[in-house]
Amino acid sequence: MGWEADVDRLLTRADVPRSLLVLGEPGSGKTRTLRIALRRAAAQGARVLTARACPSEAREPYACLHQLLLPVRDECEALAEGERRVVQALFTPYDGLPRQRNLSSAVLALLTRLAKAGPVLLAVDDLQDCDRDSAAVLSFVARRLTGQAVTALFTACGDTPPPGLPADIAVRSLRPLTPKAAARLLDAQPGAPTGRARLELLRQAAGNPLAIIELSRAADRPGRIPRAVAEPLDALPEDTRRALLYAALAEPQEELATLMAALGTDDLRVWAPAETAGLVRLADDRVVFRNALTRLAALHRQPAKLRQQACRGLAARSVHRAGYLASAAIGPDETVAAALEEAAGRGDRFTAARALEQAAQLSPRASDRARRLAAALTAASDLGDPAWVRELYAALAQPGSGAAVCALSGALSLQSYQREAFDLLMGAVGLTDDAPMLLALATAIARQSGLPEHWREVERLRGVKADDVLASLSAPGSSRPAQLLAAASLAHHTDESDLCAEQYRQAGELLRAQGALGPLAWALPDQVDALLGLGRWAEAESLIEEGLNHAAVHHWTRVELDLQALRTTLHALRGESVPGTAFTGPAWRSVSLYENRATHARMLRACGLTALALGDAEGAFRQLRTLFADDGDPLDPFLSPRCVAELAVAAHRTGRQREAAHVLARVRHRQGDRPTTRMTLLMHHAAALVDEDADPEHHFQLAVVNPEAANWPLERALARLDLARWLRRRRRPLEARAQLTVVLETAVRLGARQLAESARAELRASGVAETPAAEHPLAELTAQQRQIVRLAAKGLSNREIGEQLFLSPRTVGSHLYNVYPKLGVSSRHQLRDLLVCEK
Repeated sequence: MGWEADVDRLLTRADVPRSLLVLGEPGSGKTRTLRIALRRAAAQGARVLTARACPSEAREPYACLHQLLLPVRDECEALAEGERRVVQALFTPYDGLPRQRNLSSAVLALLTRLAKAGPVLLAVDDLQDCDRDSAAVLSFVARRLTGQAVTALFTACGDTPPPGLPADIAVRSLRPLTPKAAARLLDAQPGAPTGRARLELLRQAAGNPLAIIELSRAADRPGRIPRAVAEPLDALPEDTRRALLYAALAEPQEELATLMAALGTDDLRVWAPAETAGLVRLADDRVVFRNALTRLAALHRQPAKLRQQACRGLAARSVHRAGYLASAAIGPDETVAAALEEAAGRGDRFTAARALEQAAQLSPRASDRARRLAAALTAASDLGDPAWVRELYAALAQPGSGAAVCALSGALSLQSYQREAFDLLMGAVGLTDDAPMLLALATAIARQSGLPEHWREVERLRGVKADDVLASLSAPGSSRPAQLLAAASLAHHTDESDLCAEQYRQAGELLRAQGALGPLAWALPDQVDALLGLGRWAEAESLIEEGLNHAAVHHWTRVELDLQALRTTLHALRGESVPGTAFTGPAWRSVSLYENRATHARMLRACGLTALALGDAEGAFRQLRTLFADDGDPLDPFLSPRCVAELAVAAHRTGRQREAAHVLARVRHRQGDRPTTRMTLLMHHAAALVDEDADPEHHFQLAVVNPEAANWPLERALARLDLARWLRRRRRPLEARAQLTVVLETAVRLGARQLAESARAELRASGVAETPAAEHPLAELTAQQRQIVRLAAKGLSNREIGEQLFLSPRTVGSHLYNVYPKLGVSSRHQLRDLLVCEK
């Protein structure tokens, strides 16, 4: 879930505070975090003292402290007489309770003594329910934990610390799970729902771990509500429970005024008991449940008749009338079905697919049902959820229509089944009037599979070539996103990287606004490829993370693998590779790389670049050579040739120039008389390294002097580096230095650390004296201050920095106030320049 690293930092690092408060809503993972800490601490040989506060004991003096210290009761014998008596009084209440001040000092002495024998972890769960006397002692102790041997870890519900704790205690607020983590947690549940039910569950849970688990368990039994959730609801007045029913049935965007009108009252006091109990909050003219389970309980703790009445009441007042009427309907109802079909055009793709599926279920006539199911299938395909598409396709009585086949074929491809997807699509030729769309999809599948038979079939169909199909889709008449995506794909495969990235960016904005993630899924790997080539690595990294989140939620298996490979490639380009990087997860084992050659090619390139970054030229050559068959034919017709220069670099380092020259000759032949500018530059770079019959200097110059080479800054910088090495070995150091200076500037700008180090090493070898670097202002700061400065330069707020470093926002602000004069800056924006200089 992402919390383990924070726990390890707390337990092992000396520069983090020794007291931490973890805040979060019920079910957000506080107790899990605590248990992880307890296991880790015990495994490290620490003595663990733990307690869980209980509301029923909140009025009992020192109840929590009694639970906490009971395991070390016998250790009190070693204390001084006065301190021993005070602590023992906790366990012999008939002698009278000790004074709080005396007990606080005695507990601190006990912990100090325990710490001499080894590290100690104090852990208290649900501190908000702790009795006041214990809380005061714990606060006293927490303020005085200056040594590393004693660590205090507290958890509490809510978003503000309980009263009485030190004002400067470090606070870590548990945010909702990321979409990827939430999807992984749901996948781990037995019998987890799929398709539409899965997406609705993830939306309802809103990243709350307990809600995900309980909603998954309740999928087959909606009335199953944990007692801890149901009891606070049952204790509310009847009017408040009725109001919560309406709020639970309402759409998330429903305004408070609509709810009040449906309830037939304008008295906001109806919500007060629920607000006081912490079940809901009124904010931004909305009623917001603090927990998805509370919403579920508010819904299912009421009888079906009241739920139906509430739906009809909301339908009479809301613009979302169709959805409420559908929830109230018992059997087929054409009026409601027609209203849902009409409303589907006003929402995003998820809302549309859900409304159309409901409309189909409520349709009395088979023809209307089939039409609406087909429309729902198209909307689910646009949304990009393969499992939902397959469920809707199975529900169609006659699933052979061209649009339905295209939707299912696209879903199969996203799940990595390229041969099945292509065969299904070829069977639909002649069933659809939209031949360009069918051919475009066939082309996209062929590009992913890389199978020669797929390419032959695509080019045979009506004698149309793949690029002609894309060009027809980018012409007027298609939707704007379709035009942009087709133009971007065409630009990508003709190496017009700038145009490609811009077209993909515009298309992405339109598609995200519509919730149409399906077309975006097809575009993501190519878009990241283009951004990496352009040197826009920060954009590429952001896109990779976004794509991995979507891939986990919607089970885009092959897209997830592509993005994992591209992320590894990015790490290698930056010089951040680590030994042991391997693609061995369950998804990699379940996918046939034979029919996903584009994915295979990205994986091989990632492994090859990682090996190069780690100094393993033999391993790099082995991986990159696999991108081509023994006869030199490419594994992937597009991606493999664009690795020819990287293969040549590895071959040059391992003495296998002849083998790489054979591949280069084959690549030249397949590129024809008019290769793209990028491929021309790459082939010149490769020829300079491995072609024994060529003039290396001539090819090096052709690889770097073309002004268009600036579009691919890293590739040009690598060619310059190899040219500089060649010049230096021929005792032309002045020319080498000129090239290396440009290489170093490019590497620093891109953030390519290893390339920068290589350029510096070559500069030293070419006779450039390494001038002592001026001491950077950050050198004057402490390690913790440097961390704060770097995080502030990234744009994080004081609160966000504090959560990462286990500091209070006030402490972070104090550090920044003190370091600004040392750094000669007056604002956070100026810190970015300092970090650039530091690199």
